[in-house]
Amino acid sequence: MNDKRPETNKLSGMKFNEALQRFSKTSPVELAAVTNSSMKDVDIERLISAFESAAQFDDNKLEYWLARDLQRLLEYERWENFTTAINRAKLTCENSGQPIQDHFRDITKMIELGKSAMREIDDIRLSRYACYLITQNGDSKKKPIAFGQTYFAIQTRRQELADQASGVAVPQSEDEKRVFLRNQIKEHNKYLSSAAKNAGVVTPQEFAIFHSKGYQGLYSKTVPEIRKYKGLASSTDILDRMGSTELAANFFRVTQTEEKLRKDSIKGLKKAYETHYAVGKQVRDAMLKISGIAPEDLPIADNIKQAEKRIKFEPAAVPQQTRPLIVNQEPKPIRETVQEDRRPINLRTELWKFALLVMATRQNGYITTADLITELPTYIQVPDNSQEVLTGRKDSKFSQLVRNLKSHKLTKTNFISQGFAEDTRGGFKITEKGLEFVKSYFS
Repeated sequence: MNDKRPETNKLSGMKFNEALQRFSKTSPVELAAVTNSSMKDVDIERLISAFESAAQFDDNKLEYWLARDLQRLLEYERWENFTTAINRAKLTCENSGQPIQDHFRDITKMIELGKSAMREIDDIRLSRYACYLITQNGDSKKKPIAFGQTYFAIQTRRQELADQASGVAVPQSEDEKRVFLRNQIKEHNKYLSSAAKNAGVVTPQEFAIFHSKGYQGLYSKTVPEIRKYKGLASSTDILDRMGSTELAANFFRVTQTEEKLRKDSIKGLKKAYETHYAVGKQVRDAMLKISGIAPEDLPIADNIKQAEKRIKFEPAAVPQQTRPLIVNQEPKPIRETVQEDRRPINLRTELWKFALLVMATRQNGYITTADLITELPTYIQVPDNSQEVLTGRKDSKFSQLVRNLKSHKLTKTNFISQGFAEDTRGGFKITEKGLEFVKSYFS
């Protein structure tokens, strides 16, 4: 942890246009954060450009930031005050199961004092994840910190291009992102409720209406309507069935509503309700404008408790060379890994994920519909009642569900419609987006 070594201080020199191009690869919700920030657009652009331009790259093309540079970007005058946020971030890192030394590395560097005099000072080499944790543990009264909390917490980009080139594993799996964001929402809902109470929301019924207004703004539906639309049981906590992107949207809704209630000193039930609804709707509008996909149309995930179990009991993955799964790669290892424990899944909501997995093992990522029907049962458990041939048809319930992956391609929630796969003659072909999903989900 105290491996101090000299470090150069040359910025990457990324131009503003390059920063914007890189930022355009981020998720719709990230951009929603930018669109809806209370800061002026020029301030947002300046911060994005400044942060991305401050990135440095080592000999292995791994990106990192220096804490002294981040200190200035986040407008901390004293290093001692900034290290307080860093120490809290390290604790968060440790509690999340991430090795601290992988994200915070103590170094020293020389600075010029004038008249050719030099002095050695302490610094810290930070990963992008470390920068994220620091903003989460910083002083939210500072505008750059408030922006950073949104920019990083909402971020769902799977992996930086430099990391892909060097073969470094993604710091967090989809399960870890979901669990982390779910816990963050749970914690920040307390702060939101406190801000709502200050605004005049007092009774349990009023709080129920207040929280419902936020969902209505984001989803254009009440909570019971969201459950019905997604095919969830009436007792389901919808947050527990969200993927990381959808959780990130809700995290942004929660944090920004709290910020607006306090910053604008909102008073009165009606104004509190309107504020929560308005913030939710702004996030929705930004997502629709950028990606065309509404939050209710994002794929549902398995229960968050299952993700927690996988994180707790599955051994840590050994970092592997990051490369496309379908290029000159023998499919046997990944197939055996899954086949050893064929999974019982919800065929209607999770079949597409394993369809992508099968495609990823095929040459050029292509597979016929017939071969997909044959291959899938080697990865998943198909209930006996789903294998019976339907009356008056040649298909079983299972094979019909596989065919529906193609015939329902225009449905917003379909994996072809969302860009994970392509509809090809006689079958399917996985896309780059689909490959990224497979590498993340099945890591």
